[in-house]
Amino acid sequence: MPFQTEVRPPSSTIMLTALRMLAMQPADKHRVGERLLQDLARIAPKAAELCDPAARAEFDRRVVIDLRRLLVSGLIRRVGDGLLGITDRGREALKENPEGLDDTVLMRYPEFRAHLARRCGLVIDPAAGLDGAIEPPVEGGDAPMRKAPVVRELQEGFIAFLDGQTATDNPYETDTQAFITWEEGYWEAAGIARNEMA
Repeated sequence: MPFQTEVRPPSSTIMLTALRMLAMQPADKHRVGERLLQDLARIAPKAAELCDPAARAEFDRRVVIDLRRLLVSGLIRRVGDGLLGITDRGREALKENPEGLDDTVLMRYPEFRAHLARRCGLVIDPAAGLDGAIEPPVEGGDAPMRKAPVVRELQEGFIAFLDGQTATDNPYETDTQAFITWEEGYWEAAGIARNEMA
């Protein structure tokens, strides 16, 4: 099935389209998905997402995940009756990134960084970047143990999965620690995505 080797549309396109739509008027997740499918039909009329139920279900799942990421980041908000609307922060992000929006943009927002940390079972100071000190949750009043800062390659792998890349897109040489660390980040994000949809 082509969907397994090629992700259409990528998360950056889903998020950009959603923000553009919501900047005009509130819409629900189904309307955002319909708009993306209309755009896809124009550029790839035989795309699996348009005719294969399994590919369509995966597409719908990805739209929901990307909308959730925009919600967590404070770029969109719920406005009632299943509708979503853009926030001032979302308008600013759209203005600053008119050609596309990806996780490198979302990482600017402390709410998104804290969300990623929570999904990993960690506690992070929302004011700190992911290079800051990360501590495991405190149980029974014990003092938190310090952990090493998150490695850049781990972040890159994590973001690569969220942006629809495959594990073969690892940019590092296979016999390096950077390659292994990137893969750890990639598969960690994949595990979180599976659990989010369960």
